[in-house]
Amino acid sequence: MRKELFMRIANDITSFSPVGDEPVPRRFVELRNQRVDARGKLSFSTIQRCTSAIRQLAYDNVADSLDEYLQIGEQTSRDVLDAFCKCVFDLYREECPKAWQGQFTRGDKGVPTIMLEAVASYDLWIWHAFFRTAGSNNDINILNQSHLFREIVEDTAPDTSFTVNGTDYQKGYYLADGIYPE
Repeated sequence: MRKELFMRIANDITSFSPVGDEPVPRRFVELRNQRVDARGKLSFSTIQRCTSAIRQLAYDNVADSLDEYLQIGEQTSRDVLDAFCKCVFDLYREECPKAWQGQFTRGDKGVPTIMLEAVASYDLWIWHAFFRTAGSNNDINILNQSHLFREIVEDTAPDTSFTVNGTDYQKGYYLADGIYPE
């Protein structure tokens, strides 16, 4: 992200004031108030909090991965991300391109929907995740667009041999219902 854009967002969060006599929403207060802790040390600045949120969004960092880099704990990182997303929405919702409005709305749902294809192991480690673009997407269309499954069909996926209950598998094992092609 360009520094100018990052600073615009941080400054807009810091300088936000509601219309009329309404109080400043809590999400803005959480991102911009720098308090003094019990040790007499200042808490995180708006810049640090925005950096935490943007790193989680841009680099797909999990909340606890920022502990070493920014010295921000997992729960604080999660709270900051939630507040940041709500603040950005409040600040810039009028600037969103209107031509894209409704792009992610599926007829059967009636609300914006983005489809996610994910592959996780038994211990919930996510090995593959892919969000689908807008359009006529159903389960079969998503499967047909999948880079992961294309490699399996074309037999270019890496060998991940394993045995379960006496049956040998060379590729991954995927649970699916009856509508999917073999």
